[in-house]
Amino acid sequence: MKTTRMMAVAGFGMLLAAALVKSQAPPEASGRVEVRTEPGLAARVYVLKNGQPFRVQPVEALLPVKSDTYYRDRLWLEGADPDVLEVIANDLSHYFLLKGRANFLLPPGKYAMEAYRGFFYEPVRVEFEVKTGETARVTLPLKQWARAEEWISADDHIHLTRTERENPVYLAWLDAEDLNVGNFLALHRKSDAAPQYAFGKAGEYRGRGYVIRSGHETRNQAFGHVLMLGGEKLVRPMSTGEELANTPEDYPFHSLLFDAARKAGALTGYAHFREIPVKSTFYMDLALGHVRLAEVFQFGVLTMEPWYELWNAGFRVTGVAGSDFPVYLDRLGGKYPRRLPLLGPERAMVKKRAGVGAADVFGAWAEGVRSGDVVVTNGPLVEVSVEGTEAKAVGTFFRPLEKLEIVRNGVVVAAAKGDGVTKRLTASVKWERGGWYAARVKGKAEEGEPEAWGHTNAVYPSGVVFEYGARYEIAERWAKELKRYREAGMKWGSAEREREFFAMGEKALQILRPEMYR
Repeated sequence: MKTTRMMAVAGFGMLLAAALVKSQAPPEASGRVEVRTEPGLAARVYVLKNGQPFRVQPVEALLPVKSDTYYRDRLWLEGADPDVLEVIANDLSHYFLLKGRANFLLPPGKYAMEAYRGFFYEPVRVEFEVKTGETARVTLPLKQWARAEEWISADDHIHLTRTERENPVYLAWLDAEDLNVGNFLALHRKSDAAPQYAFGKAGEYRGRGYVIRSGHETRNQAFGHVLMLGGEKLVRPMSTGEELANTPEDYPFHSLLFDAARKAGALTGYAHFREIPVKSTFYMDLALGHVRLAEVFQFGVLTMEPWYELWNAGFRVTGVAGSDFPVYLDRLGGKYPRRLPLLGPERAMVKKRAGVGAADVFGAWAEGVRSGDVVVTNGPLVEVSVEGTEAKAVGTFFRPLEKLEIVRNGVVVAAAKGDGVTKRLTASVKWERGGWYAARVKGKAEEGEPEAWGHTNAVYPSGVVFEYGARYEIAERWAKELKRYREAGMKWGSAEREREFFAMGEKALQILRPEMYR
């Protein structure tokens, strides 16, 4: 039986190899296209014929994305050093010029080629014609509208199976998206999914200012999904509870796992922070000091009010952003908007500091997250600062800006409105004690695209804000959650474990409740 199975696998491999070779054969009456970017940067491109996407050949690397809950999509390679990667998702091909150049064979006709590179380069479109037996040369001039080299950009939530074999191609893919940090996350659904071959420095792969770092998403459907980024080791179990784990027990709960992850040097926090947390131990871990970050920008949606409430209640939670790749490819719905990168359609941006981060890109980004010096964006750039007596904000984009706002303790206190043309807006306001300040900017979005936002994290010119009302609301929500857990029939495995959870839950409640309300 084993021999028969091995022969079947070998036969399938031969058929696949034959299909790949066949796919590289020149089309009849074809012409050659030599394409390169200027100034030779990796980029994502699309070829259009009669206004519709057109598939090209040859490609030396192929990733078909038809993901199930185990994220088993694998990279196919023809040769060890590919020039072009094709990623296929929802019947659309995305091509990556991994070295900033490629040679394609196309049937005769008139074409257009579009090129995109991250957020700091303007999209470019070039039209050209292919004639039988001739060579067409296409140059794609990539022009910066902001200085990419001043920022470290990251996607905190990528699910791609990774071995050392895929590293060079995946790093080049990050380069083509101008995404400095890719957090590749393992997870578990009764079996390991999107596994990573190593963690910490052993699992890090970097070059040219880009880095892939292993992490993991740990989940319980009653407690929520949490992120453990960049730790030196994998903390198991990665899932608990009857739906996701191989045991029905809801133990160990997230607070205990966070302790282990932080000892391993990981950044810790909650994924999918899209609304006020329900069926989640978020507030418990917030009170106990485990929540350093929350994923506030995902699937094209920026969560603001619940985020502001955390700041008002005295918690300096850093807002970050991540794609949950490849899940969001379906979540965005319809035709994928080509302006958005596949990796890092929403990003957590950290401003580079002089002399920091040149050798350790992930470390510099992680330090920015710890200090709260992060901008989340799906395109527009915004910065806020406090200088002298004023809080100042600047917003920029390669498209017209609709508005720029300065927010103090959740309330807009200064604004500048776009005129349909302006691509840079400024605003300022005299700052007052007892307030946090942040800035947000909205840019023009084309049809089929999500709203285009950029948002800073908060700055605190006079220290952390503490509003009793916000703190009281959070405490009361956690009290209701504790009551729900007592009545939910959770499976702890022992009475001692149950007591441990509720003792920590009550401790969190006491921390959350302002003294005047106790």
